[in-house]
Amino acid sequence: MAKHSILSRERVIYWPEEYAEVVDLLTGKDREGRSISNAPYSFNTGAIILAASVGLRASRKRDVGSRRKEISTQIFLNHDLESYLMLIPILANPDAATDLLRPENEETTLKEFERYAAGGLEVIAGELESSAGREIELVLQALLSQPDDGNSQSEEVPNLLE
Repeated sequence: MAKHSILSRERVIYWPEEYAEVVDLLTGKDREGRSISNAPYSFNTGAIILAASVGLRASRKRDVGSRRKEISTQIFLNHDLESYLMLIPILANPDAATDLLRPENEETTLKEFERYAAGGLEVIAGELESSAGREIELVLQALLSQPDDGNSQSEEVPNLLE
């Protein structure tokens, strides 16, 4: 059965190239590109969704910049993750949900997702650096179980790791 996109057309999601090593760790690759075991994700799409979730939870977003990597929205659709591209910006600004879902606002909505993903990658990179030697899953669990700092606009953010 063919999957149907919620987007009006295929687009590209960008994320900062400077965090490629973080994404590699989340998908089970070491610095030389060799596979390592116990990776939380099999594909970059899952790692980018996690990063955007962390960015949302930490109220951290930043511009992607000019040195960037990309993933087609079709890949997110193929991995059953496309809805999170819209959900993260909506959770960040629930009062604008109707406007964010309009086809003419997709580009803006996806840019907001990218900004949260970039901010989340920054947070994850900092946590990994300060927790050197700990298993990545333990670092992520600690990061996601930290008490909310109260800056988030949403009172409850769903667990996107499940």
